[in-house]
Amino acid sequence: MNRAWWRMARRPRWLLALGGFLVLAAIFAALGQWQAQRAVEQATIETPDTETPVPLDSVLLPGEQLRVVDGGRRVDVTATWTHDTAVVSGKTQGELTGEWLLANATTADGTCLAVAVGWGATVDPGQFIVIDDSPSPLSGRIVASDDPAEGEFSTTVMTTVAAADFINRWHCDAMYDGYLVLDSAPEPLHTIDAMRPIPQGELNWLNIFYALEWIFFACFAFYFWYRLVKDAVEREAESE
Repeated sequence: MNRAWWRMARRPRWLLALGGFLVLAAIFAALGQWQAQRAVEQATIETPDTETPVPLDSVLLPGEQLRVVDGGRRVDVTATWTHDTAVVSGKTQGELTGEWLLANATTADGTCLAVAVGWGATVDPGQFIVIDDSPSPLSGRIVASDDPAEGEFSTTVMTTVAAADFINRWHCDAMYDGYLVLDSAPEPLHTIDAMRPIPQGELNWLNIFYALEWIFFACFAFYFWYRLVKDAVEREAESE
């Protein structure tokens, strides 16, 4: 913008026009905000029943990823305990930090399922003794597998519950990409605080598009005023 443009823009006629365009831009901005609020208010909130237990295979199959809406829901599964265990450190329970005892259970088809058995300040894998090696009913919340942590395969204490780590550690042919947090832990362990799923919302994207459209109109109002002033400068220069 050159000096001639600024001189033209400061003339009363164009200052008055700027005021009009400011009012117009404010109206457009208000309409954009209204559309954005409607998008939030009309968002579709998915609140599935997560507390009624369902069969594990109805929400998660071996080799598949757990859907976000199914993460944390209660499931039932019949599985056989193995002697494979692991300790996962850095797990909080309330204000305390301790460890999880993790155990391997296999379903009828031989698929491994990591089970978070319980929490303790310190956990000894010897606390979990497999007495019955027959299939047992298990109930708890299914949680998505963590991302594998680098260099944990050779350690005895883990920091994540990653199916990619345990499928090799426990020599599994197949494994669920998730883990089960038991509803009730055996003594002397404490039951793990497993959070319920957070309801998922889906925005009304048509309203979001309209909101962006109104914001574009508000910006265009300023550009339109700028062009009018520039055209006036060019006409004045031609007449001179």
